[in-house]
Amino acid sequence: MSIRLQSLALLVLGVLVQNSAAYFRMSCSRMRIGRIDPVVNFGKVSPHVHKISGASNISPNSTFQTLQTANCTSCEIQADKSAYWTPTLYYQYPNSSLQEVPNGGMTVYYLGRGDNKSAIVPFPPGFRMVSGDKTLRSYHTTPVTYKQNRPIADRVSFACLDRQPQPETPLMTNTNCINGLRAQIQFQSCWDGRSLYKADNSHVAYMSGIDNGVCPPTHPVPLIHLFFEVLYGVTDVKQQPGGRFVFSQGDASGAGFHGDFLNGWDEGVLKAAIEGGCANVNDNTIGSCAPLLKSRVENLEQNCPMLPDDEKVGGLIAKLPGCATVSTGPDAVPDLGCPGEGAPGNGTRKVKVRRGKVSAWE
Repeated sequence: MSIRLQSLALLVLGVLVQNSAAYFRMSCSRMRIGRIDPVVNFGKVSPHVHKISGASNISPNSTFQTLQTANCTSCEIQADKSAYWTPTLYYQYPNSSLQEVPNGGMTVYYLGRGDNKSAIVPFPPGFRMVSGDKTLRSYHTTPVTYKQNRPIADRVSFACLDRQPQPETPLMTNTNCINGLRAQIQFQSCWDGRSLYKADNSHVAYMSGIDNGVCPPTHPVPLIHLFFEVLYGVTDVKQQPGGRFVFSQGDASGAGFHGDFLNGWDEGVLKAAIEGGCANVNDNTIGSCAPLLKSRVENLEQNCPMLPDDEKVGGLIAKLPGCATVSTGPDAVPDLGCPGEGAPGNGTRKVKVRRGKVSAWE
């Protein structure tokens, strides 16, 4: 990542301060990049590449229990062994080759939001969820949220950080961003109180305003609100006429941007942070939150170095890793998985993992 982009990353951390005084945030460096998705493709190879932050032992077979044994995390708070991931962004040249777009990690926000925020509960052990729909290739006005009827597609947004402020957009409309393109995603904050995970994500729901509001009666338990910011150095890639930016699942529109969360928090620490008002105070730094400060570290990349790739997924590559094909839509592209590589739900070949690395097939 360029020096300009690194310095800007520090600057944009404060953007949400203007909109809300109720949150804490933490920086996360990259932990690994690969076709790994233990939420949707547990024990299998994911059809597309993700950029992952968090626990150092993240693998296709990760669970809450295994994350607890990680030596470290690439996020600031070491009591949080969660894993956070989003699709990798590439630039596709006219000859179809692709270049990974520079990115140094993400910023994860924990926000005290909602009309019932005083009743927020910590994520329980084993909880996981996905926000966004990787199959989308265009903006959809339906489905909508409970009561406010806001398009759920508004969970995804993009901010072009140019010389002059640009309005946020639901698609990758403007990628000529001298200071980077920031992808953003809001997560569901309403829980049914029973299921730790459902494949269709029906165990969780969005608040009426997505990032605020009320929960539907079917999902009455309020969770702390998760929000990801991922900054890409789009102008650090040498672009050519006819080229385009593409997410790793083949999405050239941005509509299919998505985020995954696998909880790995020390439940007592997160509970103490919530009950201590760390997500509902005017000072939004980890330093003002005693339960979080106890395990905070700096120099993230040195404290918890990035793991090597299991296959060629970075730099200049000839095609998208996996079996994704590039599409601008507007029709959705079904996720059929990769033949012979454990397509979602088919129960076939599983990955054998040794020391957190894919080493063989079973």
